[in-house]
Amino acid sequence: MRLLSTLKDVIIIETKKGQDGVTIFSKLVDNRLIELKSTYHQRRERFGVETYDEIVDKYQDYLAFRRSKFQQPPRLAVPDSMIKEFFSKNVDRIYNVFNEENPENGKLIFVHKRFDNEDDKFFDYIEVLLKKEGNFFYIITSAFSSDGKFLKTKDVEKRSKKVTLEQKNQSFIKVIYI
Repeated sequence: MRLLSTLKDVIIIETKKGQDGVTIFSKLVDNRLIELKSTYHQRRERFGVETYDEIVDKYQDYLAFRRSKFQQPPRLAVPDSMIKEFFSKNVDRIYNVFNEENPENGKLIFVHKRFDNEDDKFFDYIEVLLKKEGNFFYIITSAFSSDGKFLKTKDVEKRSKKVTLEQKNQSFIKVIYI
């Protein structure tokens, strides 16, 4: 009984820990402290804490061991370290776009083409769904793609008939190309 109680406490603490996000970047812009936080979904469920090389290895494993050519590639996030670098280079522009667009749900998708990609074409684009609450930016989810259209919603020329949880939650999210 004591073991079950201890396990329950560990599971509850682990699932609640970091739900609000872990700060991975902060900067003073217009006398306001801007912070970028990585959500639990980004860090744990989409492997955002892993390195770029580890994510490329996961994709290579998929290519080597897939059972059918019609099998979809795994849903792998852009590592938090790459998003931090992207965000730090474009923080002023991202901040201004949010102020200009003023999205109703506080979310925008940012797409960036990687010109230094030496891996599979699957890694050509970085796509990041950001949510702004005050001066805090949250990485809701992210993805690599070959054409920069993976996170587009069904309302914006969605190519795939497959419906994921992210698509259900993202209706009318504007896509910004940086």
